[in-house]
Amino acid sequence: MRYLPTRERFRLLLDTAKKNSWSIEVVGQSVEGSDILVFKNKPGLSADICAWSLMHGNEPTGFNALLGIMSNKNLKLSWAICPLVNPDGADLFQRLNREGLDINRDARDLKTSEGKALSVWVRNEKPKLALNLHDQRTCFFSEGQKVPASFSLLAPKGSVTEETASQLISRKFCSWMSTELEKTYPEGIARFDDSFYPTAFGEYFQGNNIPTVTIETGISIDDWSRVRVSNGLRNLLEKLDNSFDRASVFKPDSYLNLKENSNSALDWICETLSGHVEIKFEEGVTNQKYYYSWVVVGPADINRFYWLNSKSNSYSEKLVPGQVIKPNLYEKLGVGNLKMITLG
Repeated sequence: MRYLPTRERFRLLLDTAKKNSWSIEVVGQSVEGSDILVFKNKPGLSADICAWSLMHGNEPTGFNALLGIMSNKNLKLSWAICPLVNPDGADLFQRLNREGLDINRDARDLKTSEGKALSVWVRNEKPKLALNLHDQRTCFFSEGQKVPASFSLLAPKGSVTEETASQLISRKFCSWMSTELEKTYPEGIARFDDSFYPTAFGEYFQGNNIPTVTIETGISIDDWSRVRVSNGLRNLLEKLDNSFDRASVFKPDSYLNLKENSNSALDWICETLSGHVEIKFEEGVTNQKYYYSWVVVGPADINRFYWLNSKSNSYSEKLVPGQVIKPNLYEKLGVGNLKMITLG
């Protein structure tokens, strides 16, 4: 489900909530008037975990995982989740909201109605843990490794000058998460850049003594549509529900010892009879229809690192910048299974 129109996402959420007895609360509205909804499995209790997704409208992996959490009838903890923070941006499959503003850079000024709703909701809940779910670009990998960072973890800074108590708690949860994730992705876990971004919600909540963890999901070589990482994220959250107390006192070493993200990888280099060509993966939505394509960038830098490397011994036509690689060319360019690994 890389893309669904927002009305379909609402339908899924409301149907799942009704089926599994989750309460529904309207905490705000988007620029275009769509409700911003919070769902609770134990509405009479204070939230152990607040989690939200689709703050950026083209990052749906967290939504899929949270929808799965809402389908779990055996949760132990009290969950309060907002799977669709940016309904207008999600409908357009764009990072920003309808006004062209980045909600995740609006924690201080609160110029966006979506940011206001998120801020008031989480601060009122005062959960034991807040989870900020995002997708990351294909360029990320754990420094020194040669596989994509399928998961990147971050315990945001709550202060530019000192470590806050909430940040130290967040590191323990990140450490537990990294230990769990490494069982499936032994080389595909990284620590996200922990530079201090004062206008970001992770830093803002951390500074307000709400332990916050940002989880960035990426690709793996055979999972460009991120189906596997979405399932992996759901599994991680379900394990967290069962192991919360243990995770809260986990030693922070595993997280602190994670290698930091590098963001220098490129998608595909193809050696043709006309030279080396760089090709990138693109996705988007037109008239509420999702598409993905492989698009020629131009001459490739052979000194860079690429996820896909191919060679054509027969293709002699020149690939030009902006050209979309049609499926009938995949095999001619040396990657016959490319269609299989990019299906959304």
